[in-house]
Amino acid sequence: MELNCSSQEAITTQAQNKLKVILFDLGGTIVQKLNHDSRDPEIISEMLHFLRLDESPETFIERLKQREQEYKAWTYRSLDELSYPDRWSQYYLPEFPPEFITAHADQLQNWWGDSRGKRFIPPKTIQVLRTLKDRGYRLGSVSHTSPKHLDKAGIRDLFDVTLQAADYGKRKPHPSPFIAAAQALGVQPEECAYVGDRPSRDLIGAREAGIGLVIIIETQTELREENPCPMQADVTLRSLEGLLAHFPGSDCHLIPTPTLPQDTLYDAALSTMWWSRSTDSANEFCRKGRELGFARFELNHQITPEELETFDLDRYHIGSVHDPCPAVIPNKQLEMGDFQVTSLVEEKRRVGIDTLKRTIDLAYRLGSRLVVIHPGRVDGDHSLDSRLRDLYRDGLKGTTQYEALRKELIADRLERGKPHLEALIRSLTEIVEYSKDAGLFLGLENRLHHYELPIFQELDILLKEFQQPWIGWQLDVGHIQVHDRLGLMSFQQWLEAFSPRMVGVHLHDVQDLIDHQIPGTGDVDFAWLAPYLPAHAVRTLEINNATPFEDFLPGLKLLEKTGCLASIYTERRNALC
Repeated sequence: MELNCSSQEAITTQAQNKLKVILFDLGGTIVQKLNHDSRDPEIISEMLHFLRLDESPETFIERLKQREQEYKAWTYRSLDELSYPDRWSQYYLPEFPPEFITAHADQLQNWWGDSRGKRFIPPKTIQVLRTLKDRGYRLGSVSHTSPKHLDKAGIRDLFDVTLQAADYGKRKPHPSPFIAAAQALGVQPEECAYVGDRPSRDLIGAREAGIGLVIIIETQTELREENPCPMQADVTLRSLEGLLAHFPGSDCHLIPTPTLPQDTLYDAALSTMWWSRSTDSANEFCRKGRELGFARFELNHQITPEELETFDLDRYHIGSVHDPCPAVIPNKQLEMGDFQVTSLVEEKRRVGIDTLKRTIDLAYRLGSRLVVIHPGRVDGDHSLDSRLRDLYRDGLKGTTQYEALRKELIADRLERGKPHLEALIRSLTEIVEYSKDAGLFLGLENRLHHYELPIFQELDILLKEFQQPWIGWQLDVGHIQVHDRLGLMSFQQWLEAFSPRMVGVHLHDVQDLIDHQIPGTGDVDFAWLAPYLPAHAVRTLEINNATPFEDFLPGLKLLEKTGCLASIYTERRNALC
């Protein structure tokens, strides 16, 4: 079955004229597994003997499986992958001396992996790989599975590069492993094909990396996907042998090795906030964003169901979704505080919960990593906030009048927020349970106005109430800079208190009290900010729609220079052996 191609000849021509390298997933694609109904008792007994543990194999297996799931939950969301020594000492067997576990981690991993069933490479697969190599293609692997299975089959020499997530530090669908493999071979990503069996990992990551041709092998593994994927592969095959029809031969061995790519691809998203009032089509917006170097995009809370349908989800990955999306509730009603999860009107709170659930469902269907949440606002008079901003603009900050109003606003807001915080806790209790298996981060965003939730004291309570690793703080740089400027909240205090629980960040600059500006056009100190941003925090550039697209590039370069953004092309350049 072939998808998204007018003819087989079209694919063949593409492969002949452009593709020089074929990269493979290993587990499920090349390496197959004969599953045991249960863990192999002999191997587990060997582990227990080695560890000198006096307990039943069943008890040991259950404990280790639970810890493995905890590790997987973390890595699926962060896309960080620990080395075997770190994985076993921090997650699997933390009660043992770390130096002992570190020294024997590879052996422990081998035992644990082998206990799940025999792994092998079918003879037909080996023949396909040898044939492709003979036809002039360079081969490589980008996989979570150890390349030791290639050694066991005696075919490691067929592969010019083997990149394993445990050694590299990032797991699919993060695009950097794909790009790193291309770099190691001295080719552009578009000169590579990638063959895998899990769209949610293989297809999304390869697309973000700019891989030239993505092929999915239909397997039972693919049918059991833990996350859906809206993208379609360039080619879908029933078996690996089908590759031979698409790769009839190549003269790549006669082509001089090209220089490493000079393009830039950032591990970041561009918010559709910029596009919301643009005359560009959705796909033109994505094309421009990709040219600027964005690996993915964030759907903001103004995207309607009709607008969502215009995005080419086969080609452009939605990495995060901003609640409420799709926007089935008019923005004017949202701005008035209606239908939010903090509402004291039960009917409206229920609508807010249902809307957030729809956003989570959408993010899950799109294979996104993060849902950004605007929790809501307090009821009543908001004039104190407006009056304080007016005094600031009039240059009266620091005066007796300003300080009196500032203190009144802080005290009034803290008291009026209590019932709304209680409503928010009830709502999030339901939402956290609803989303626990979705593989998503939930980010509670700090808001622009002081009458919105959460303020510092409220976020502190929320993060203590909800200890689940997938719920945390969505830092909005511009919003908090405005609060700091008004004397309402300390930016540094927020960072020092909540940085470990940060799951995402909206990056933009501030001019006076106007946020959503291009970085470098205001006075946010991004070099000071960068060390506080955890590596796993999902980065999104959120810029107002009045900004010319050509003005983006200096801001991106500033963020890269200060360390707020990393170029995937240069990230971990020396990570490969």
